[in-house]
Amino acid sequence: MTNEIEIVRAEISDLDAVEALYDEVCDYLADKPYNPGWRKGCFPARENALYFIENQAMYVAKTNGEIVGSVSLTYNPSADVDQQSGDREAEQRDILYLHIFAVHPNRHRSGIGSKLLEFADAYAGRAHAKCLRLYVWEHNSVAIRAYEKNGYRRIGRADIGLGEFGLDWFYLYERRVGDKTTCIPSVDRL
Repeated sequence: MTNEIEIVRAEISDLDAVEALYDEVCDYLADKPYNPGWRKGCFPARENALYFIENQAMYVAKTNGEIVGSVSLTYNPSADVDQQSGDREAEQRDILYLHIFAVHPNRHRSGIGSKLLEFADAYAGRAHAKCLRLYVWEHNSVAIRAYEKNGYRRIGRADIGLGEFGLDWFYLYERRVGDKTTCIPSVDRL
């Protein structure tokens, strides 16, 4: 697809379209072995989108006015809307975390994911953050390949409290803002 990709801050008027994007991605992932626990109506859901939109943290990728991808950026490592405090580094605003990174299934391999990651890097640079980080389920091989292709490196492994959903371990990935190196050496965290 050669359509122009525009990335803009999501507005409340985008809520229905973002929810529809989440539903499409959840339907697509439903039977995939690399599904990171995304379930239509559960997570990610409208309430997650509303939280990030209201906090001016969500950005959407549009082609021809249609929302085809999204990412949210916060200083808080948790995507849980009930979680309000981040780790010390995040509170110092050195690190931005990516949350609920989604690309419409019909638009995979069209550059939208890479454009969203490039946007996140540029945004972090303008915010004077040093690093971008994200958590990815250890068996989500598709996402892991995409993040590594875009310069993210695994720096740790953590239990982020989703074991009851069969998601015991997540890798912590990082990219130094403005280049493709990490801020800290790789180590597995238990």
